[in-house]
Amino acid sequence: MNHLHLLIPDLFPPQDIAAEVCVDLPLPVLEKMLARAEASAAPAATPEEWLCAVFGVQAVAPVRAAAAGLDTSEGYWLCADPVNLQLHRAQMMLIPEVGATQAEAASLCDNLNSHFAGQGMSFFAPHPQRWYVQLTQEPQLTTTPLRQAAWQDARFHQPQGADTLHWQRMMTELQMLLFAHPVNQAREARGEVLISSLWLWGGGRAMPLNAAYDVLGGDSDVGLAFARAAGIAQAVSLEDMLHTKGASGLWVSETMSGARQRGDYHAWREAVLQLDMDCALLSQALRAGRLQRLTLEVLSVNGTQRFESTRSSAWKFWRPVRALARYAV
Repeated sequence: MNHLHLLIPDLFPPQDIAAEVCVDLPLPVLEKMLARAEASAAPAATPEEWLCAVFGVQAVAPVRAAAAGLDTSEGYWLCADPVNLQLHRAQMMLIPEVGATQAEAASLCDNLNSHFAGQGMSFFAPHPQRWYVQLTQEPQLTTTPLRQAAWQDARFHQPQGADTLHWQRMMTELQMLLFAHPVNQAREARGEVLISSLWLWGGGRAMPLNAAYDVLGGDSDVGLAFARAAGIAQAVSLEDMLHTKGASGLWVSETMSGARQRGDYHAWREAVLQLDMDCALLSQALRAGRLQRLTLEVLSVNGTQRFESTRSSAWKFWRPVRALARYAV
């Protein structure tokens, strides 16, 4: 493979806790790679924005819906993912991954479609945790990705724009329907979290995708959706990716980002340790000539940092190696 691109949001910890979360965290390969790579900076971007830009589209929802098998050729599409909203002290906490079953998702969507019939919207649930709404008219709304708003106060991430009041009224009506539905009554009786709302985000119309890479892998559902929608081969591991015949590959990992959002820095440390082991494999591939160039791109709310490595990077012994905590954002 000529070029492998790693996209890893939130690899670098926050400055205020960096020393604490990185204590006794041995990362000999990763830290050496960062030190000897050619570094550059770019403006901040979410993984969703980054993927849309690279694949030449404007919105995630139609890409993800098409990857799930829906016909997105007409209308305006929004992700409408089921979530739970819980009042914690003075915050309305947004809890993702409510654990809905496919039967529950289908029943709730059928009810919503029946209630909102004739109002220019249709709900779909091809996956129990990833739902969509297709609109006949394009709304004037700016939304926040679920990944970014999860485990935060939902009130600070509500849709904004000229149609805000209309959608606030619609969402209130929708939440009342969900709350009264037998699916949620049964979930409450079993002690499970309610599917109390839908999180709208990533809206837009379908566009053709650029085949930006020859192969794509990782643990990002959104990243893999782009691969499926663009007809790009998928790799199950970095080793598998290195053995493909494609010239370029993209590996997207959101494990660290998800752990940081939950405040689970034990999981974040484990993911960083795994990355160090992966970097050992990639460094060996660079030295052996099986890989010509490696790009590590780290996204954060404060900016994007890019590190370019080639076979010759390993010989830059004079560059001092810094602990990962020193890259804190």
